[in-house]
Amino acid sequence: MTLDVWLVGRDGSRTADSLAAPVGSVGSQGRVFRLRNRPDTVAKVLHRVDPAELATRIRVLLAEPTGWTGRAGRPVVAWPSAAVHRRADDRLVGYAAPRLAPPGFAPLPLLFNPVARARMLPGVTWVWWLTVAEELARVVEAVHQRGHVVGDLAPANVFVTAAGGVCLIDVDGWQLHDPTTGTDLPCPFSRPEYTAPEDLGAAGHRRDRSGDDWALAVLTAQLACLGFHPYGGVPPDATGPVEEVDNVRTRRCRLLGADVRAPAAAVPPDVLPDVLRRRLGEALDSGFDAPAARPGPRSWAAALAYARDRLVGCPAVPTHVYPRGRRDCPWCAMVAAGASDPFPRGGR
Repeated sequence: MTLDVWLVGRDGSRTADSLAAPVGSVGSQGRVFRLRNRPDTVAKVLHRVDPAELATRIRVLLAEPTGWTGRAGRPVVAWPSAAVHRRADDRLVGYAAPRLAPPGFAPLPLLFNPVARARMLPGVTWVWWLTVAEELARVVEAVHQRGHVVGDLAPANVFVTAAGGVCLIDVDGWQLHDPTTGTDLPCPFSRPEYTAPEDLGAAGHRRDRSGDDWALAVLTAQLACLGFHPYGGVPPDATGPVEEVDNVRTRRCRLLGADVRAPAAAVPPDVLPDVLRRRLGEALDSGFDAPAARPGPRSWAAALAYARDRLVGCPAVPTHVYPRGRRDCPWCAMVAAGASDPFPRGGR
């Protein structure tokens, strides 16, 4: 796609540029492109949004105060820096945002692949996964403090760093609070396997922060299990394919004792320290019917920091760490049972 565009800043200033190569595949709402003159910036061109709604969203996004940064100025949210207009007719088509690319950032789903993970993060331990989960909770807390709801909180919208930092993308799909009108712009889409039970099949309605609390619990469990979804697995009475959302609807969570078959590489539920298992029970069991019972991001961040600080090293394999108080190393037990080592010794 070749398109000459204007980048229209918060102050109305205009800079000419052109879309270059696309980044990734076409999404459900739009596509991301590099910009010819700005290697540190990408443009997201939206193709399934009403023009008036898009204009309102971009206005709200650009009016938001800046400051979505973490340590050393690293972005924690890929917040828009300019509106993108087609030069031919000045039509608003999307927005510009920071480019997240290697070696600084990698998409989280890529690191769920053990081969890619071993290549990109040699020598990484379970500490990294708990750190990512804690950082994610802190970013979600910041989102809520500003009055927004992520809505579509899922691995596809998370980028990570080698140090365990997190950056959220696709903010155009959030439920955005408009301080000018006092209203909320609805979240148009969320992935079912990360959507709270009360929001399943209810696209476009107003969401509560407790929906993010559900998704954060699911994602935290998935991170602690190295990418295996907590509602993954096949019930013994299944007669056909089973999706994670099917297990959500029937409350079959493997980490909370549901009887499901899982692959040998799936992290055993008893690996999780007690503090995380309690939080999961509050979020996904008690919180299934009572959204207010779900722990919020601040509670998750504290629990994850507590769990990480109480890990001990395996005497046999330096990359194996696990909760204090266990009699043996769960990662060595997985390997002894026939699984590949989830934390192979690396060069780091």
